[in-house]
Amino acid sequence: MVTLSEPGPGDGPGDGQSRGRRAGRRAGRRKTAVLEAACRVIAERGADATRFADVAAESGVPVSTLQYYFGSREDMLVAAFRHASDVEIAALEAEVTAIDDPWDQLERIITRSLTGYEPDAPGAGRLWIESWHFGIRDPEMRADALRDNAAWRRLVANVVRRGIELGTFGGRHDPDTVAVLTIAVVDGMGIPLSLGDPEITVPSAVRDVLAALRDVLRPHG
Repeated sequence: MVTLSEPGPGDGPGDGQSRGRRAGRRAGRRKTAVLEAACRVIAERGADATRFADVAAESGVPVSTLQYYFGSREDMLVAAFRHASDVEIAALEAEVTAIDDPWDQLERIITRSLTGYEPDAPGAGRLWIESWHFGIRDPEMRADALRDNAAWRRLVANVVRRGIELGTFGGRHDPDTVAVLTIAVVDGMGIPLSLGDPEITVPSAVRDVLAALRDVLRPHG
């Protein structure tokens, strides 16, 4: 007979730790799935209309578990926005790193960001807009939104800086200034795109933004 104080089969040194790690990984995956479900609900309903019950219905995770994970509805929203942003920026950084030509890198950044604003896109652009709206009233979300915007600008500035070093771009303008203007124009285009403006499409928006950048970055001017 096995007592509570005796090791059972498979309970050798380290087995408890292994089970703990596996349980931790499962819990981590489950929480990630919940955050992704929350992002889908926010994109569809808006942050103000997203409740624990909506995310529970979308994810299949009980409201009590969501409350255990996040504490409050507002903290769940912040965590969802943060997850979506971290995943998107990390994926884009990996894509850009795999591209050699600086102009092609810029084109990928702009195309990827503007595509996310389409009305039928999975939700990236709408999540950005919802995060801005939520961040106006929530200091933590505001700090996250500003941090994320800085990450996008940094990505563009690094590409521009490398292009200047390679001679692909001219150095008439400061890379950080170019980055600020680029993200501002992209976001400005994103608003009518997200509203389904029939006069603006993703291809036309990408073309116009790139045309403006070409004038700013041309090596001979």
